[in-house]
Amino acid sequence: MERYVLQTSVNLPRHKTPVGSVFRALRIWGLSGVVFSVALLGGADISGLKAGGLQLSLGGAAAIAQQVDPQARETFLSDPLTAKPRDPLLPVVTSDRPLRPLELRSLREGLAQLNQQAQAQLAAGQLDEAFASLLREIRLRRVFGPVAEFNAIAPVAELAWEQQRSEEVQLLTLRLREIWAAVQVDLADRAAMNAEDQGSEDAEVSSLLEASAEPDIVVLSAIAQTFIDLRDTDYAVAVYRQIIDLLVAEGSDPTAVQRGLAAYHLSWFQFADAADVYLTLLQAAREQGNQTLEVEYLEQLVYSYQQANSLENAARAQTDLVGLYQTMGQEDKLPVLLLAIAQNYRALNWTNDAIAYYRSAYSAGQRFEQFSVSAQVLRDLGGVYRAIALTDEALLAYNLLVPVEEQAYNDYGIMNAYDDIGQLERREGNLSEALQAFEKALVISNRLGLDEARFVEQIESVTQLEQTEPAP
Repeated sequence: MERYVLQTSVNLPRHKTPVGSVFRALRIWGLSGVVFSVALLGGADISGLKAGGLQLSLGGAAAIAQQVDPQARETFLSDPLTAKPRDPLLPVVTSDRPLRPLELRSLREGLAQLNQQAQAQLAAGQLDEAFASLLREIRLRRVFGPVAEFNAIAPVAELAWEQQRSEEVQLLTLRLREIWAAVQVDLADRAAMNAEDQGSEDAEVSSLLEASAEPDIVVLSAIAQTFIDLRDTDYAVAVYRQIIDLLVAEGSDPTAVQRGLAAYHLSWFQFADAADVYLTLLQAAREQGNQTLEVEYLEQLVYSYQQANSLENAARAQTDLVGLYQTMGQEDKLPVLLLAIAQNYRALNWTNDAIAYYRSAYSAGQRFEQFSVSAQVLRDLGGVYRAIALTDEALLAYNLLVPVEEQAYNDYGIMNAYDDIGQLERREGNLSEALQAFEKALVISNRLGLDEARFVEQIESVTQLEQTEPAP
């Protein structure tokens, strides 16, 4: 059985057009130096996947098919040897026979000229004509087998996205999904075969996997990268998972690919999926006794859970981190971590747990002189106590907050602390203490040029209350 080498580095000139989204590459090294390149999109809302004027639905094949012109879809996906009308580059045959070597040679020369034409059109900025030529070439490359077709698809996929060619992106996505479906069939057939049948050289070449001389991991990596270039996230993830399964089946370490998959989920805001992968990585790190990796995966797990608004799970992972930071001598990270746990418990309305962690965070913040953390703890604690009508405890928190804000040289925070004290003292009927707090807040507000009128109004209001208050 003849096999061919994947070659996805076909050079095409790029017609430079500003593209709205900026991508950064994450290179994940897998087995035997196989490179897995993952395009990470940052700083953009990609729930609907927009890049400049291009918007692509990443639903099922039916959803894409509804967006593509039916005639264009039928033409591009059809078998060029059987479809009508026949492409002029194909030789006319009078019977159902394979093309002869001379006919294939002539076709190959014609496709080379077609590619040169496409390059010239790209260089001239004639994008409609260029992509028509490229899609025609891709379709005709099917005559030479899955590898030749894929080697034509891969560079055009990236180019089509960069140039915001919506229809071409969708057509290429549909065809690549068909190629992937054939690969999945081959993988399933292999799993069902007996060992003695797997080495048969008489097996029919039915997919890119069977036609390529490259290892399966390399082939699947190339497919995954092309799905990534087309921003077909669900299918890219499916290929990722197949690669992981193959690595595990052959006894190789899947960690690098798992890390790439988790990062890919994060780049597409699929936080729950990312958390699932990081849980698997975390378990492996624990089995290996690798605390450094355990910390890394826990931190990523916390981030994923937070972004997924799974606060209970986030808090559970955070409490695991507390013990690891202590064990590894990274206690300076505790103030921020303890504060985050407290805030999660507060959001979950687990008040007693929140208060306990706020107190621990305050002690840790003071110990490591992280005064901004201590100040946030006291602000939060004041709010918690006010919410459950523990006024004395709230006043204690705000009174402690003043010197902490002074340590942090935060005049704005000091002003707000005095404001909170004044509000609570006034509510409790302690008008003298309220007046003193508002006056101190006014001094700072004058210095900052903020809210002077509000504090003057508060002082006048408290003063009037004092004047109307009956003598003891």
